[in-house]
Amino acid sequence: MGADNEVNAGQGSDRPLVLDSYGRLSKKPDTGELEKVEDQWADNREVIAEIPNAVLGLELADGMSAWRRGARRKDWEKLLARVESGESQGAVIWHTDRLFRQPRDLEKLIELGESGYKIYSAHGTRDLSNPDDRYALRIEVAQACKSSDDKSRRIRRRFKTKRKQGRAYLGGPRRFGWPGKEALWTPGPGESEEDRPDVAPEKLEGEREAIRTGTDAQLAGIGLGTIAAEWNAAGVRSVNGNEFVPVTVRAVLERPANAGLIEYEGKLVGRVDGEPIVDPEKFKRLRALYAGRRRGRKSGETGQTYIGTGILRCDCCGMRLTARKQAPKTYPDGTTRATYYCAKHRRGCGKVFADMRAVDNAIMLFTVARLSDPRRAAAVTAARTRHSERLDAVEKEITLCTSLQAALSDRLGRRQMTLEAFDAANEPLVADLARLTAEREELEKVSPTGPGQAASKDALIAEWTADATTVADKRAMFLNALGRDRMTIAPSSRTGKRTFDKSRIKVIPAAELITADKE
Repeated sequence: MGADNEVNAGQGSDRPLVLDSYGRLSKKPDTGELEKVEDQWADNREVIAEIPNAVLGLELADGMSAWRRGARRKDWEKLLARVESGESQGAVIWHTDRLFRQPRDLEKLIELGESGYKIYSAHGTRDLSNPDDRYALRIEVAQACKSSDDKSRRIRRRFKTKRKQGRAYLGGPRRFGWPGKEALWTPGPGESEEDRPDVAPEKLEGEREAIRTGTDAQLAGIGLGTIAAEWNAAGVRSVNGNEFVPVTVRAVLERPANAGLIEYEGKLVGRVDGEPIVDPEKFKRLRALYAGRRRGRKSGETGQTYIGTGILRCDCCGMRLTARKQAPKTYPDGTTRATYYCAKHRRGCGKVFADMRAVDNAIMLFTVARLSDPRRAAAVTAARTRHSERLDAVEKEITLCTSLQAALSDRLGRRQMTLEAFDAANEPLVADLARLTAEREELEKVSPTGPGQAASKDALIAEWTADATTVADKRAMFLNALGRDRMTIAPSSRTGKRTFDKSRIKVIPAAELITADKE
C-alpha cells in the first residue's frame, strides 16, 4: 500500500510527475464546516511537495455538487481529459468526498488507476491497484451517494412544507418586490456579512408599485421596452443594481407569487399569506396574454426582413446591430424608412444609428466588389490550397500519433512492456499531439472563405436587384463576400448636412480580430 497521503495505482518513474490539484467547495465530512477551495489547494500543494519528483500542473475546482446527476463539473472533466491525454500524470485531491458522490465517477477513477496513473489524497489512504481498497472505496462512495439522496429528500420535504405554510420565498438571493437582505450593501470597517441589513421598506414598496404599474401597463397594451425605459428613468433597478431590459421586466411580472400564488412544477400548491402585490384576476389576464403570444414571426411573414441584422456590428461596443422601421417617415418611393441601430435593450451602447437603405446600398457595393475581384478570388484559392494541404498533413500526423498511442496502450495492457517503457515512448507522442492539435485548431480558425472564382460585376448586380432575389439570398451573398472579416458601423459625427457618411462603415480583417482576441 502507498504512503499515508497516497491513493495510487502502481509504481512511478524517475521523470517528473505533473499532478493537477482538484478541489470542490463543500463541507468537511467530519465537522460539517465549509472548506474553501483555496484551503484545499494549499493542502494539495503540501502533498505534492512531499512526493518525490512531482510538480504542480493546473489547480482546478468546481461548485458545490458532486452528487447531482445532471450537473456538469467542467474542471473535473478537464482533469480527466488531461490525464487521459498524458498532459498530466495524475491528480491530488483533498478528500475522496470532493471528487465524487456517484459510483460512476469512482469507476472512471479506477480505470485511470488501472492504466498506471497516480491519484493522491490529502486525507485518507486508498490504493486503487489493491482489490480490497477498491472494494472499500466503492462502499464509501455508495454510502456518500445514499447520504446525498437522503439529504435531497429531506430538503424537498422541507420546501414542500414551507409551500403549504404559504412561504413563496424559500431562500437564496432576494427577489424583486420581496423582503430580504440588501444585495447592494458593502461592509464598512469592522463590519461583516452578519451585519448586512434588510432592504429598506421604502425601496421595497417602490419595487412593488413598479410591479403593479407594470402589470397594468402590459394589460393596457404598452410594450415591455417602454416599461423597462420608464422603470430605468424612475431609478428602479434590479436586486443586483442593473437596469431593466424587456426580458427581465417580463420575468418579474410573470412570477405567480406577485398574485399570492405558490406554484411548483406548474401546479398551484399553496397561497402566500397577506395581501398579494397584484390582483390575482389581473395576473390571470396577464398570464393569458403571455400564453397567447406566439413565438416567431407573425402570420404571413416569411424569411429575413433586413440584410444586415446580426451581421453588422457596432464599432463602439462590438454588439450586433438590429433594425426597426421609422413609421410614419418614408423614403421618396413611399416605403417606410428603417434604421440599423445598436440596441440598449440588448446590452448595446446605443450610440450607433444608420439609415437602412444607405447601409444596404453600401453592402451591395461591397459584395459586388469583393465577389468580382479576380485578385481576391485567386488569393482565396491559393490560400485555401495551402491551408488544405497543411490541414491534411496535420490530420494524418494526428491519426498516426493516436494509432501509435493505442498500440502502446495495448502492449501495456498485455504486459508486453513496462510502465517506464510506456512513459518513455508515450511522452514524445503526447507533446506532438498537443502541438498538432493546436495547429489544427489555428488552421481551421483562419481558413479562408469566399469564392475561388471571380464573377461578373454586371451579373452580380443583376442577381442582387432581381425581383426573385430574397433578403435571405442577399444575406448569403453578403456573408460569402465578407468571409471571416467583420463589418462595423461607427457613430455619426452629427455635423453638417444629414447625409450618410460611407466612411462610417469599416471592414476589419479576420487576422486583426484573431490578434485582438489573443491580446
